[in-house]
This record gives sequence, C-alpha cells and structure tokens, in this order.
Amino acid sequence: MTKESTIAFASNRGPVSFAEDNGEWQAKRGAGGLAAALDPVARRLGDSAVWVATATSEDDRKAVRAGETERLTSDLGYRVRMLDIESETYSRYYDEISNRLLWFANHCLWDEVGIEDFSGFLEAWEGAYEEVNALFASAVDDEVGPNPLVLFQDYHLSTAPHHLRAQRDDATILHFTHSSFCRPEKGLDRLPERISKGVIEGMLGADLVGLHISRWCNNFVACCEGLGASVDRSRGTVSHKGTTSWVRSYPIPIDAADLTERADVEPVRRWAKRFRESVDDGQLIVRVDRSEPSKNIVRGFEAFGMLLDRRADLRSRVRFVACVYPSRQTMPEYRRYSERIQMAVDDVNRRHPDSIQLFMEDDFDRSLGAQMAYDVLLVNPIMDGMNLVSKEGPTINQREGVLVLSSGAGSFEELGEAAIEINDPLDVEETSTALERALELPNRERRERARVLRARATGTKPENWIEAQLADLRSIADTGEPVSSPPAL
Repeated sequence: MTKESTIAFASNRGPVSFAEDNGEWQAKRGAGGLAAALDPVARRLGDSAVWVATATSEDDRKAVRAGETERLTSDLGYRVRMLDIESETYSRYYDEISNRLLWFANHCLWDEVGIEDFSGFLEAWEGAYEEVNALFASAVDDEVGPNPLVLFQDYHLSTAPHHLRAQRDDATILHFTHSSFCRPEKGLDRLPERISKGVIEGMLGADLVGLHISRWCNNFVACCEGLGASVDRSRGTVSHKGTTSWVRSYPIPIDAADLTERADVEPVRRWAKRFRESVDDGQLIVRVDRSEPSKNIVRGFEAFGMLLDRRADLRSRVRFVACVYPSRQTMPEYRRYSERIQMAVDDVNRRHPDSIQLFMEDDFDRSLGAQMAYDVLLVNPIMDGMNLVSKEGPTINQREGVLVLSSGAGSFEELGEAAIEINDPLDVEETSTALERALELPNRERRERARVLRARATGTKPENWIEAQLADLRSIADTGEPVSSPPAL
C-alpha cells in the first residue's frame, strides 16, 4: 500500500444530514454511533479519505442536487459523496430488504415476527437492494485511486464487496456487520437461495469480514460452510471460489468521554432527580431501548409483573421506568410490536397500579437521566450485535446499579461476568428471577460489580475500533495477513 492510497468508508448513513432553513442548507452530524466512530478517523486521514453514503431524506437529495456535498470537504477535511437514489428504490432497499428481511434474519426473529412466505421479497432484492449495492461499488470505484482500502459498513451493503471485487482487483476490502449474526438454520437458510447465497457470497467478496464478537463470527462461518466454503478455524479464514477472506471480531465501544459530558447538564440531572424522587427510598428498574422485536421489551415487562405477583413486599417500593423510543414505524411488524409494548404495560399496571412508567418518545436527556438513576438496568435482547446501552448505563450511573444482561447481547462477552445473567431471554420466569436477585444484591457486591462494569465499558474508544480494522486491512494489503488474532471459532 502506498502513502497515496485512498481509504474509502461506505455506509448507508453518512457523516452529515441536511435540513433547509429559510432557503439555506444546514448540515448537522449524522445520527447514530457509526458517524461518531468514523468521523474522527476520517478527519485525521484528511485528503486521503472519502466517505460514500446515501442521501437518506428528501432534504438530503435536494442538497446533493444543489451541490452542497461539494462544500463539505472544507468543513470536514475529507470528501463526502452522497448517492441520490430514487425514493421508492431507496425504500425497497432500506425498509423492505435491509431493515425487514436482513435484520430479522440476522437476529433469528422469524418465529417472533411470524413471517413464513418470502417469495415477495425477490423483486425488491434484485431491483432495489442489489441495485443500490452495485451503485455503492461503482461510486467507490469512481472515488478511489490505485490500491485503495475500502470499508463497507453493515448489512445494508452485504453484496457491495462482491460488486466492487468484480470491478477491480487492487482494492483491499472490509465488510463489517453491526448487527448480530444468526445461525443459518434460524436465519438466512429460511430465505430464497438467491438471497441467502447472495448475502454470504457478497460478504466473501471482502478480504476481511468483521463482526462484533466471536459468537457472531462462528454463526457467519457456519453459513459459509453451508455454501460449501472451506473454513480454517485456527487461522480464521474462509475460502470460496478461489478467494480467501479473513474473519475477525471487533467489539465496538462507546465514547465514554462524550457520553459523560452530555450527561453532565441540567436537563439530565432534573430527570435523574425526578426518577429518584418517584421511588422515595425504594428501588428503580430502568430500561432504555428502541421499540423493536429483537430487544425483547414485552417479556421484560411480563417478568416484572410476575415478580410483583409473587412478591407483595416489593409492590410499594419498586418502580420500573422505561424509555422506549419508536423505530422503523413504517413497517407493520414494528408497529404491532409497539402496540404489544403498550398492552404489556397496561396489563401490569392494572394488576399493580403505577408500577411501570412508560415513555414512548425519543428524549435523549430523559434516557440519560434514567440511566443515571437506576438501581437495576434491564437489558434482555433476544439477540443484539453489541447493545451499547449495557455499556452506557454503567458508565454514567450514580447508584452503583446492577446490570441484568441476557446472553443474547453481544456485550455479554465483555460484561457478562459482572452482570446478572439471563441465559434464555425467551424465559420470562428466568428474567423475573434475575430481576429479583439484582434487587436483593448486597451493597458490597453491587459496588464491585459496578466498578468492573464501568472499567470494561470505558476501556476503549470508538476510534480504537475503526483503527483496529484499518490496521488489519493495511497488513492484508502489505503482507497478505491481518495483525489481529482470529476469534474463537
């Protein structure tokens, strides 16, 4: 790799989004943790970096047509290219395939959401998802010079590595999946072969395939074996159709410094005080989540109701605050799940009045205040790529609170020893028992667990995560092998 090699980041969302204000275009930092993780690294790379993303809103599309992205270089220090994709095509690629089909497959959710017929997805796969992934590959090809390093981010771009590899063989390519990855028989194998095979072979177009933890790597490797690929577990490689891909795990951290600073403001402190006062000398259980099926929110409320049913002594001194903000409400499965959440809360509150306080609007200050104030933080996903709430809560909590964490969360590999475990997140009774144990944990043990959680949650920075991927890509380009060790496969 030469010093002049371009480093290209590619993701659905870019580093900024646009809004029109009185005829002027205003750019603000893109939503989500990916923008926060990649932007500082791209800024350090400067002229050698380019970020390719989609225009995700109508305002973004108008801004692209007005040439606003060309002005970003002076503000950010690196180039940005936003793809202007027709809105219907974008919706089919993003909503129908990425955030419905592939999200449910990656999280083993078919039985949970009740989807059995997948024949209607093939047209959107070919006519939208593959089309957009091919556009990404072509845009990257246009933007980079010889011997580039290319980092495709997330399941939205599963087939982009394959498309780019078909266009040039001098690129060193990474694909990183930010979600969990389901075993084939519960996930991709239920899809039409054209889609399941397309996802895996698309990802194997990359020299380096990254996932958060070794468990997701194992599940990905199992999918590769189902296609007849050759796997070397000791080296962490998958060979298929004459190419070899390295498989590595990169657990994504939180930005602890930024989070602590954002929590240290008066609106957050007011929410924390309000939540503490609501329980007097009692205890507070908290959850903070997006409203979607993989988060397993309904079973968490059912478990709390079960606990109050059998423990009359807790009914007057334990309250549950849930900050559950809407997600992907254009999709019927998500709308139905939001309705189920409300029904579950209503059911518990009928039996035990005012025991659950539910907020279903996105209010970051309120969510941070709840995390500062909890005695118990419930994080019980069915599957979750990482789950940053499980790291954010222990970082800013002021109560030496206990984390109740399901083994389905990717963060369990890092935090599980210091948390109260839910081995089977589908087991409501087990979840109820875990909450009970957390509430009754002796103070000395609470303090020690909280100390360990905080240390592990704040031990690395987001830039360390992306730099580790870049170090492996550079090494593959130079020597043919990554520098990091293989996951436990």
